[in-house]
Amino acid sequence: MISFSSHISFPKVQWIVWSFVLLLLFGIYLQNDSFAEAATYAITTTLFYAIVIYGNAMWLIPRLYEKERRTAYIILIILFLIVVSICRLQLQNALYLQFFSKGKPMPDKNSSYFVMYYLSYFLSSILIFIFSIAFHLSIEYFRVREQQQLLQKRTAEAELKLLKSQVQPHFLFNTLNNIYFVAQRESPDTAVLLERLSNIMRYFVDEGTKDLIPLTTEINFIHDYIHLEKLRMRHPLQVQFDIHGEPDSLLIPPMLLIPLIENVFKHGIDKRYENNFLVATITIREESLDAVISNRIYRSELKSGSGIMNLTSRLQLLYGNRYIFETSEKDALFYAHLNIPL
Repeated sequence: MISFSSHISFPKVQWIVWSFVLLLLFGIYLQNDSFAEAATYAITTTLFYAIVIYGNAMWLIPRLYEKERRTAYIILIILFLIVVSICRLQLQNALYLQFFSKGKPMPDKNSSYFVMYYLSYFLSSILIFIFSIAFHLSIEYFRVREQQQLLQKRTAEAELKLLKSQVQPHFLFNTLNNIYFVAQRESPDTAVLLERLSNIMRYFVDEGTKDLIPLTTEINFIHDYIHLEKLRMRHPLQVQFDIHGEPDSLLIPPMLLIPLIENVFKHGIDKRYENNFLVATITIREESLDAVISNRIYRSELKSGSGIMNLTSRLQLLYGNRYIFETSEKDALFYAHLNIPL
């Protein structure tokens, strides 16, 4: 239902307008006719006005005019107005003869009296046709406004849900901070781990929803992730992380590099062996960022997880064909190469 305001709906407005039109016509007819005759003519005239307005606004305009069938629309609207005018005149004449003529004969249909009546009915139909265009525009206006109000409502609801969803993570952050202060006194190593875990969680909540984040933020997140993953290793993991260029002023979409690192820990490391390693090289050029990740291959087939598939989909959406993402194997090593424009 299209809302006219917070209290009055658009259909109610139409009822009010039509009631006003009916009373106005009744008052005009009552000046020359009896009460019953004026009421009859007012009702039939209002009915035919409604046929013109709703027929044009709800059927002819949407089906013909708005579909670029302008010639057909013009022809049909002229025929429509002529037919409606004739039907209205014939109906009111029939009602007059049946109930109100009191035996008086009707004027000759070929007389100037009938010609003037036909013409006046047709002209009034044209006037109502103009109102029907305004009515159609008002329908579209209220429909658009209702959609905007609905969108604003949904946006407000989404913002409220987002705020609610952030309550629990921030409560958890505060709890982690409390544990961190205790661990600082009792176990400094545990305190460091809690700090890194807190950084990772804060990244997901505060940075993960943004369109762009500083490259340094992404790199710090990767360092925290690697540090926590190394705790699961039975033997020390050799990590080499090199950055060529100045990352401070660069922005990239969040979670763009971490899938490459995550894939190494999921599929490119065997905890039974001591010689696991991860080499990550990020090269910042004038118009692009180049990342190469390499690790040892322990399996005959190295499978890429859902993170890599999701990364490929994101790259396609973000950059179209302006990116490079490829994987290769050479000398028992697995390489992942990503190049994105800046």
